[in-house]
Amino acid sequence: MSRKLMIAGGGTGGHIYPAIAVAQEFMRRDSSRQVIFVGTERGLEKTIVPKAGFPLEFVSVGGLQGKSPVELIRSLVRLPLGFLQAWRLIGRHRPSAVLGVGGYSSGPVLLAARLRGVPTMIHEQNAYPGLTNRLLARVVRRVAVGFADALPRLNRADGVVTGNPIRREFFEARKPPSGGTRRLLIFGGSQGSRIINESMTAALLFLARLKDRVEIVHQTGPSEVEKVRVAYAASAFPFARVVPYLDPIVAEIAAADLAVCRAGAMTIGELAAIGRGAIFIPFARATNNHQELNARVVERVGGGVVITEAELTAERLAAAISGILEDQGRAAAMGAAAHSLAVEGATVRIVDLIDSIDTN
Repeated sequence: MSRKLMIAGGGTGGHIYPAIAVAQEFMRRDSSRQVIFVGTERGLEKTIVPKAGFPLEFVSVGGLQGKSPVELIRSLVRLPLGFLQAWRLIGRHRPSAVLGVGGYSSGPVLLAARLRGVPTMIHEQNAYPGLTNRLLARVVRRVAVGFADALPRLNRADGVVTGNPIRREFFEARKPPSGGTRRLLIFGGSQGSRIINESMTAALLFLARLKDRVEIVHQTGPSEVEKVRVAYAASAFPFARVVPYLDPIVAEIAAADLAVCRAGAMTIGELAAIGRGAIFIPFARATNNHQELNARVVERVGGGVVITEAELTAERLAAAISGILEDQGRAAAMGAAAHSLAVEGATVRIVDLIDSIDTN
């Protein structure tokens, strides 16, 4: 009988892209296998999953943590409907296993699967697990995590540290920067980051003495690209490359000596795979402050410097950048330290666990 994996969760790219990597590895092992995703109509999975070639079903659920009273009431009212929809999806698709990757939809889907006797598993990408995975960890058969720090917070002594699924090309790009002129890479995710854009452009004045020694590539997001280009044109770095998107980003990270970026789990995994240090500016409104906790893991081993949004000033950012790029060995040492956290083969290990719960 053909095996079918149901993957529940999403909302952000940090949940969806690792899930797609798992789906691809699951199907690679046997051409008869199938994968079905379950998400919400408001999450990024609505566009990303079909583009990757996988079928997608929807359930009607909303978040419970960090919501206003009105949003919380709406989400609670929708819970019974979301669970009923999940129950029906499990009955219709009859998956041989269900994987939850975090996000609103994974709660009702994994609970319905558990009650219908379908083997269940979760994978948590962040150092501090989200509410859904903290609750599901009590009932699922297996727990996998991207960071060892997550295990005590899930209260699962039998959890497995698999790492996060990072595309192979990031590991294959691991080589020292070309040398000579130092390259600084700034990026804030696909939509960019206003606070990073504003702080970096203000920091250019304090970095002017490095104008002949540092090249800058700055990904702004689509809404602020012209504003940031104007700021660079008026600075000591008029030839900086300012773009709305970086695709593929793997080549840009590999060419950089240092990155300034957010601290999502996948960003940290990609930097670690290539072996690049970073100045992390965690997103202050991330649930449970998980971005700062992710970044602190890297900082502890010497692979990163953390500047919180509350601490961020142009002077402080410029001092951190110059302190690393003016020290010939520091950026390389940070990259090596970051690489010590890389876990190659995470996707394979996760699918091994899925196969083990499916066959037990």
